[in-house]
Amino acid sequence: MNWLAPRRRRLIAQRELSSLAALVGMETRSQWAPGLLAEVDQHAAAVRDILILGDHGLGPVELADYARGVEDVARDRGWRPGGHDWVTLRLAGVCLLAMTDGVMASISDGDAALS
Repeated sequence: MNWLAPRRRRLIAQRELSSLAALVGMETRSQWAPGLLAEVDQHAAAVRDILILGDHGLGPVELADYARGVEDVARDRGWRPGGHDWVTLRLAGVCLLAMTDGVMASISDGDAALS
């Protein structure tokens, strides 16, 4: 996707992250058990370290690329969304980073900007 203009890449990534947040149930995170929240926080820290130590940024494009890679490999191995397995928690960690760093856009914002 390097041929896309940076702004368009960012908007697409924000929309992907918004969709991912819905997929892993981030809207219900206030109802998650404290232990589950702690696990998601640990995954977010691990993703942050991987991206920073790998000389990548923590913007929406980098987070969406990472999440896409995790999800693609997991689906190839038979993973399906739902539950609180490692993949879902890792993806929730990506979403938590996106929301914490202010890179998450609403789906409607992303759609409007792409029109």
